[in-house]
Amino acid sequence: MNHSLLLHTAVPSLLAAMDALTLEPDFQVFFKKAAAAVRQLLGADGTALILLDEETHTFEYKLFEGEQQHLLNAFKGFRFSAATGISGRALTSKTSIFTRNYPTAPDAMPQLVDAGLQSNLVIPLISSDKVLGVLASSWFTHTESVADISPQLLTLAERIASQIAVACHREQLEAQLRALVTIDPLTKLLNRRGILDCLDNSLEKLHRYNRSFALFFIDVDGLKSANDHWGHETGDLLLRDVAQRLADVMRKGDQIGRLGGDEFLIIAECNDSHIDTLAKRFLQALRVPYGRGRKRGRLSGSIGVVLAPQDGVDEINLLRKADAAMYVAKSQGGDRVQRASVNAELPQTTISIVDVEGALERNELQLWYQPICELGDLSVVGFEALLRWCKPDGEVISAGPIIQAFESARGDLEFRLGNWVLREAARQMQLWNKNSLTPDIHINISPRHFLHPSFLLELQKLCEQQQGFGESLIIEITETAMLEDLERAKRIMLRCRDLGARMAVDDFGTGYASLTYIKRLPLDMIKIDRSFVADLPGNKVDWDISKGIVSIAHALGLTVVAEGAEVFEQIGSLRELGCDQVQGYFIHRPMPFIDANSWLQHKALRTSFSSTLAPSPHTNRPAANESKLHHAQLAMGIHLQRELDPRFTLKPLGSIKSGAHK
Repeated sequence: MNHSLLLHTAVPSLLAAMDALTLEPDFQVFFKKAAAAVRQLLGADGTALILLDEETHTFEYKLFEGEQQHLLNAFKGFRFSAATGISGRALTSKTSIFTRNYPTAPDAMPQLVDAGLQSNLVIPLISSDKVLGVLASSWFTHTESVADISPQLLTLAERIASQIAVACHREQLEAQLRALVTIDPLTKLLNRRGILDCLDNSLEKLHRYNRSFALFFIDVDGLKSANDHWGHETGDLLLRDVAQRLADVMRKGDQIGRLGGDEFLIIAECNDSHIDTLAKRFLQALRVPYGRGRKRGRLSGSIGVVLAPQDGVDEINLLRKADAAMYVAKSQGGDRVQRASVNAELPQTTISIVDVEGALERNELQLWYQPICELGDLSVVGFEALLRWCKPDGEVISAGPIIQAFESARGDLEFRLGNWVLREAARQMQLWNKNSLTPDIHINISPRHFLHPSFLLELQKLCEQQQGFGESLIIEITETAMLEDLERAKRIMLRCRDLGARMAVDDFGTGYASLTYIKRLPLDMIKIDRSFVADLPGNKVDWDISKGIVSIAHALGLTVVAEGAEVFEQIGSLRELGCDQVQGYFIHRPMPFIDANSWLQHKALRTSFSSTLAPSPHTNRPAANESKLHHAQLAMGIHLQRELDPRFTLKPLGSIKSGAHK
């Protein structure tokens, strides 16, 4: 080929391929442009992309561009050994091979000979020292015009092939990244995001073509016991086995994904008559024996089923009903199926894990704050952060139903939500610090979250990012977290202390923690459960128990916080018992951050106002009556501050005489 032809034909073809790589994000469109450039450069009838599958060491025809589409389209998806054929030789030698008379070649493939292949050029595709496959240019008309390819043309064709290799490698890496987003690494099934995308597609088909489908919401029974007796490695093996069993018994075209933990979702295009058959098949697959001797056990499954459109036509409603039906099946002993349409036992107001997931994703969750005060003068020392779901319709759901929903679930929502609470509290703590306000923040951490590695990792990161957060944080754990793994709990507590945080036992007196445990653990605070405060001062048993708790706590150098104080008589009793701090509706109900911030900014004024109501130290009055009047006046001050009419303005503190306010 002369230089003029090379300049007018070959070089523009190469530049076109490179431009396509730079400007075209769609790999298939890019390949069409690049392959056309190679075909034009060589005068070939077509160019095929043949990729290597490293796991099976086979080649697969992926794409073909050219005039003979009808001949080689049939080979799309065709696989053959990477150790055979001319492609195999090119792969091994990493050099291009031109075969002018293909049918007579010793390693010619009969299928391609039958298709009419006469000549071909195979160029290995290599990117970053990784062999990806070959680029095969083909001639189907055997004429004398198909001469040997000149070195200049071969060099240019190889340059374009190298660009195809780079683009192909990029496409593979992007596919791997997409898989990381939608594939569960443990079970190799679709993850939550992947299976919910499939649900969106099923709903679209339902609306467009009226194709009904069923959701099987599956929870594996007995996996926690397997983890406890045999360890999490065995539990992971069992989970993978269950995932494979479910995948094996599914019909072609149905979809399965892991929602998290030991929960799976299967989407099956079917009608009502197929549900029982499929459900029985899934139940059977979930019956997995494991272990030996006393540690022998068996997995099973609880399945909740909904059918669209009968049970709903939107994602949230369908998932919520399926989840609720699954819980009914589990509450009846597991290893059974529950249809949502016949689920009359579950109240409509029940909150499921699906509801909580949705609230978290839609940013509908908030932290509300309840003040904690010193009992001596009712000055504010901190707040307890409490979870609330503020729905768009104005309804506010308290923490109890939310906690119940995720604690009964086996997924990672409990950890994600717990970490969200830590991050949100740290963020709002910084807002307080900017206003020179430094209240303590009490955060209740669930036992599973406290003992989980993600807790310490998240806490350490937050303490590094948000200066002062650790020193303001008081971590509240229940006795359950301490007793579940005492030594591990102790190590985590010590690490929390290293980060500046203090440790408190929440709801003390309602569990089974002995004095030995309290003595051995690095605690700073005990919170007396509200059940011991509710009947004070009239209940002598509660009085004596609370007195004992306070005495023991003080002997161990611990601060005592009383929860649930609602009336001023309880404040007086708690002071007489020797409690250090108090929390409850008497001080204030939980409130959103913006309200808590305003309330905190005026705490000095309120504390000063309350102090003016204390009796004069020179007043001659019996001690019991003085105490009662003192508490009543304190209560009056707090309630006045809380209930003041907006039109009411306080006089300067100096003008209010002690004990003179009515």
